[in-house]
Amino acid sequence: MREDPARLLLEDEALTDGLTDEEAQVLLDWLLGMIEDMDPAQLSHLRRLGHGITRLSRDYGVPVGDLIGLVELAWGGDEMPGLKG
Repeated sequence: MREDPARLLLEDEALTDGLTDEEAQVLLDWLLGMIEDMDPAQLSHLRRLGHGITRLSRDYGVPVGDLIGLVELAWGGDEMPGLKG
């Protein structure tokens, strides 16, 4: 029996290591929202993306929300609010 993907994300302490509680919550909410529409086989890619966002935020002080916005922009989502002219 496969483990629940949400549980795997929530139990991964390294996923939010070094983030504030607020930043960690933003990241986890976004990741959990993503797994609802995702094939369970892609969970490892999503976790790797989450770790990358955490590392960039922690090492360079970039807000998690801004990094998520950049990922969504790269995926072809709507323009980020700050980029609208």
